[in-house]
Amino acid sequence: MSRTSRAIALAVAAGALVAAAPSAASAALTATGVSLAGRPAYEQVVVPFAGGSLTGLERQTDAVDPAVADGRAVVRVNGRGITARPVTRSRAGVTARLVRRTGSILVVLDTPMSRFKFVSYAVDGSRTRLVIRLWRATVAPGARILDDGCLRLTSWSGHGGARAEGRELRPLFEHALVLSLRTEGAGGATVAERPLTATEGTFLPDFSGYATPGRWSGRLRVTLGSPGGTPPGLRAMLEAWSTSAKDGSLECLVQTPVILRP
Repeated sequence: MSRTSRAIALAVAAGALVAAAPSAASAALTATGVSLAGRPAYEQVVVPFAGGSLTGLERQTDAVDPAVADGRAVVRVNGRGITARPVTRSRAGVTARLVRRTGSILVVLDTPMSRFKFVSYAVDGSRTRLVIRLWRATVAPGARILDDGCLRLTSWSGHGGARAEGRELRPLFEHALVLSLRTEGAGGATVAERPLTATEGTFLPDFSGYATPGRWSGRLRVTLGSPGGTPPGLRAMLEAWSTSAKDGSLECLVQTPVILRP
């Protein structure tokens, strides 16, 4: 073999090794730990990853068990060769564990019964951290959210039951959302609940989102003061929300405390 041919062969071999490097990194994707932090509206759980990024169809994340009101929720990350260090962390009654499975890892979240109402998850901008939020069943003023980038709450009242109206900032599946009233610590139980359908907004020319938001409004009827009814003056959380059609996890939520009055 001539020097030129040998040099070409070496260059091709080196290129093949470089091309193979991402696959090796992909196989080594590892959940390295868990951290927890509290906010008035939610408890946040962050799981960082090393050895690759959470991108592509082969690395789908889903909520295996999003019904956290019963005291447990589970979020799964799929990936060929994915693994996790056996880490457990606890804070304020919430315990997060990483569990290895063939082709996936589970983030198992144990919580006090009825303390939380929803689970949401997202991959952050670096594509190396999974962010899970456990949404509190609370009526605290600090938990008020009037705009989450998906829904906006523009007006509301707790008189005569409750009413609210707002905007659909991002097109929802079939424009569907739910309006509900929840008392503190109720978990999955609600005082009242009603499905709504937002009117469709005006789309951008490339259909990537709305140029003009959609609109929604609704009223909840609550019986106040009668035997077995809801006592007047009760503080409740008025919520408008939507869940994922894929797995039932929370996608959008706006909420504000109200005092129920006749």
